[in-house]
Amino acid sequence: MSIYGGMFSGVSALAAQSQAFGIISDNIANVNTVGYKASKARFQTLVTESISNSRYSPGGVLARPFVNPEKQGLLQGSTSTTDLAIVGDGFFVVNNNSDPANNGGDYLLTRAGSFVEDEDGNLANNAGFFLQGWRTDSSGNIVNATTKDQLSSLETVNLAGFTSVSNPTTEAQLAVNLPANATTSSTQTTNLTIYDSLGVDHLLTINWTKSAASNIWDYSIDVTNNAGTTSAGVVTGTVEFDPADGTIEDVDGGGLATGALAQTTVPITVAQFSSGAAASSITINWGTVGQSNGMSQLSRGYEATLLNQNGSSPSTLIAVDVDNEGIVTARFENGDTRPIYKLAIGTVPASTQLKSENGNAYTLSSGSGDLLLTEAGLQGAGTIESSALESSTVDLSDEFTDLIITQRAYSAATRLITTGDELLDEIIRVKR
Repeated sequence: MSIYGGMFSGVSALAAQSQAFGIISDNIANVNTVGYKASKARFQTLVTESISNSRYSPGGVLARPFVNPEKQGLLQGSTSTTDLAIVGDGFFVVNNNSDPANNGGDYLLTRAGSFVEDEDGNLANNAGFFLQGWRTDSSGNIVNATTKDQLSSLETVNLAGFTSVSNPTTEAQLAVNLPANATTSSTQTTNLTIYDSLGVDHLLTINWTKSAASNIWDYSIDVTNNAGTTSAGVVTGTVEFDPADGTIEDVDGGGLATGALAQTTVPITVAQFSSGAAASSITINWGTVGQSNGMSQLSRGYEATLLNQNGSSPSTLIAVDVDNEGIVTARFENGDTRPIYKLAIGTVPASTQLKSENGNAYTLSSGSGDLLLTEAGLQGAGTIESSALESSTVDLSDEFTDLIITQRAYSAATRLITTGDELLDEIIRVKR
């Protein structure tokens, strides 16, 4: 009977509009939730029997929630460098456990990037999910690059392990002028502080002696450790200068070509350090052959314009920076910087099919497709904006408009039921 069908259709309308009301309520409640994506109720017909020329069987309506987790929200500026937002597609990869490698945990995807350091140095957002990334070496290269497409290659971004670090000296660059009018056997001395793998400082001394041969200086390198013991003549050799312009021409008779980098390697043993540090090898860059960017021999007196080395003593972490490619760089009190992590971006073929979880996060579903781990800006993934948060995509004007329409639709659906009741009452009266 179509009357009953019409009443059940009204009941389905009430259920559908009730679900729409719940979706609108959730949107309004999360208007200030960082990274929240507004949901919409999408209605579809419910057919119980095919329509014919002489018969119509009412079915009803169903409400299906729809959300696009990758919809871009407006960016809000922030004063915290660990407040992060994604510009474009993709999600931050997070875990509900701070140590998933040893204790397990569930990997989730989120656009809520308000990360702060917890008591253990882990970066976690407001929902308690821990940010995942790849550890890098001092040059910013991913350590386990061969397995970076696997979730097991990720680890929680932790800053506690970098609160006090040191860098051993591996390279030194000199720009020193030796007097061209120096007499044979006259000497000059260049001192340079270096650091071992434990951050202990030592003294590297370069002793220059004018050779009897024109435009050649002999050098002898000594290492004086922190205890005051000197290892003399660790490396010896010669530096030859071009008589035409005083630039460096050759080192140790190697026959360097113009434009080649003039270098000498200084090996230092464990015993010579005597601090317990590992053995080291320091490459000294004298300059480029034929160019005035390093050693020189000119008529002015001895002058050291550049004594630079890449080592440092232990220093405390003061801040971290995150660039558009997701590289997390630590900044230390002594001015040193070091890349420590690279953030992973997760993408899926059908983000609208992801399953919503508590904490403004998502997990994979059978319809979303497999997770692809990639770097920011690659393979369709968006870039990362530091000191910014992605706002909720809720538009209050749209929500209140939908609320009015939903209210009217709900009221109209109740009229279907009461009208059907009146029609049935009329039929009952026929019998009377």
